Amino acid sequence: MLSSPFLLLPSPHFMTQEEVYQAIAKAAELSGSQAAQLVQAVFQNIAREISVGEAVDIEGLGKFYTVKYPARSVEDPPGSGHTKITLPTIEPEFDPDDQLVSFVADQIKKRPELFANDPDDDEESEEEKPETEKELPDLPDLPDDEEASSSEEKEEKQEEKQEEKEENKKEDKPLGRASTIEFVDISRVKVEKDILSLVPQHIAKQYNVVPIDLAEGVLTVAMVDPEDFDALEIVRKETGLSIKPVLTTRDDLSAVLDQYTGLQAELQEVIDHSNLGISKQELEAASQEDIQDQTNKNAPTAKIVFSLLKRAVKEHASDVHIEPYEGKVMVRFRIDGILQSRVELPKEIQSAVISRLKILANLKIDEQRLPQDGRFNLIIDHRQVDFRLSTIPVVFGEKVVMRILDKSVGIISLENVGLSDHGLQVLTKNMERSHGMILVTGPTGSGKTTSLYAVLGKLMKDTVNILTLEDPVEYRIESINQSQVHTEIGYTFATGLRAVVRQDPDIVMLGEIRDQETADMAIHAALTGHVVLSTLHTNDAAGAFPRLIDMNIEPFLITTSIHTVIAQRLARIVCPDCKMKVEPTKPEIEEVEAELKKMPAKTREEFAGKKLQFYEGKGCDACGGKGYRGRLGVFEVLDVSEPIRELILKRSSGDTITMQAIKEGMVTMVQDGIIKALRGQTSLSEVWRVTKE
Repeated sequence: MLSSPFLLLPSPHFMTQEEVYQAIAKAAELSGSQAAQLVQAVFQNIAREISVGEAVDIEGLGKFYTVKYPARSVEDPPGSGHTKITLPTIEPEFDPDDQLVSFVADQIKKRPELFANDPDDDEESEEEKPETEKELPDLPDLPDDEEASSSEEKEEKQEEKQEEKEENKKEDKPLGRASTIEFVDISRVKVEKDILSLVPQHIAKQYNVVPIDLAEGVLTVAMVDPEDFDALEIVRKETGLSIKPVLTTRDDLSAVLDQYTGLQAELQEVIDHSNLGISKQELEAASQEDIQDQTNKNAPTAKIVFSLLKRAVKEHASDVHIEPYEGKVMVRFRIDGILQSRVELPKEIQSAVISRLKILANLKIDEQRLPQDGRFNLIIDHRQVDFRLSTIPVVFGEKVVMRILDKSVGIISLENVGLSDHGLQVLTKNMERSHGMILVTGPTGSGKTTSLYAVLGKLMKDTVNILTLEDPVEYRIESINQSQVHTEIGYTFATGLRAVVRQDPDIVMLGEIRDQETADMAIHAALTGHVVLSTLHTNDAAGAFPRLIDMNIEPFLITTSIHTVIAQRLARIVCPDCKMKVEPTKPEIEEVEAELKKMPAKTREEFAGKKLQFYEGKGCDACGGKGYRGRLGVFEVLDVSEPIRELILKRSSGDTITMQAIKEGMVTMVQDGIIKALRGQTSLSEVWRVTKE
């Protein structure tokens, strides 16, 4: 244990730095400079010892040591939802000696006014701060007695320390020794062109660093690896600015990289530097082998196709349409249920692009008179994405449509799907049943499979065996046994279901009930102790029963097997970045008020006595000027009660069953959409678009 020079101090009181030196000098019979050097030597010894992992215990003062902290995510400030990522750090720690603790406690009792918080203290300038708060002056390094051997050794040690300091400065330059790196969501950030131009595109792509803000001579750059000091140094030299790194995700960084050039410019660059600018006649005359030579991953055609598909995935498109016309090829993406034009390709590369896609999907590239279907997968941004491809001959060539299935999406919760209030309560209650069927109805592309997987997410446990039959498998989920049907070899939903029921399942999910045989087997599986989930193409929930009766399923089998039917549509979400209030028209208000009167009293309470307020998006960079970003479900959930069973047995119409369900508290799709519009989640026009037939 070291002895503290502070034990030499007279009766404790608060002193300036100079007073401390003078007090020690007087008590130890030293000069002022010798006392200052003594204090500095003590702290140099402490710094040296703890830097190599040793603890230093000083009598009367306390224990100095270091603690290594791993990288971790923290909320800063707590409760704000604002996240920072702290880098791995080694921090000095101090445990005060009991004597020091007693001394401080005594001083608080004797002179409490010195410990009172002064609000003006935070605004003190460096010049106004008391002497004790200023940094200690640089003092010469003092050797221990053991080290004071010769002047030559002293000089060598001084040189070594100076070199070490200079080396540390070099290492510290890019980051400025920042111990925490802020995490920033830049997924919807539109970077100003002037800022983007500070870091050339080739540097940004090579080093995975993008500029996002410039303030007071400090350039903020987003990185996946903020500890890439080489990248930071290159950006610093390129810009001549101080650099502040922030942490971001790979996908978000890629989104900002896309802002350097648009898709049209990106594809045009590939075309201009390729050998694809050949005439239509030359291309048609090319042999199959010549085309295949161009389809390796480095060929221009492959780059064009990959750029198209990568952009579609980034923009969260569900489908890609490649449409040939007389003098051009149009590419359109379906985003949030709406087709949007994206890029125009030269007519000369039409055959090469379509041939590339056919080869990826293992289709016949020389067959252009018949429709073909296939599938393939690509690794895009470090994740596997599947594509279902369909071709059909049209007047000016072959039209190609690709459905995008992102395997990394996973299961979405029922709440995030859009289920709430009455519908969520009914479904949650009926999911607890040990057998029976839950049907989800709606047109193609209305999110039925997503809803089924949300239900599976609630039912998934270690104690149950879940099997699915799908065409295709859209989400790959661990702990669920998923099987894909192949109708071309006779493996259909019906034949697959026969095998599934012999696999001791607790829960069975069928991708779709398409025919009488599949419907009959699904009904019997639900009656024999299994939970069955499936989809059906009908316009509303009550329409499922007449549809099954049309498939020759007996009404008594329907009433004893099906306990819940969900109908749904997908409505676009109003962009939160440009959402604004709008005034509905008088006819719209009248229609909304009429629907509100039909809702259950508990549902109406939320809006009782309030002005009806609706929202729309005016369009911004974040939503591409559309006013919408993302989609959510609009639902009606029908609970098959005893009165409804009686109506089914009588083969009543869907409208009659719907009226009875409303009497029992069901919220229709139109009503659910109005509720979501009043809550600002979607617009009233969007509700009318998706719910009115």
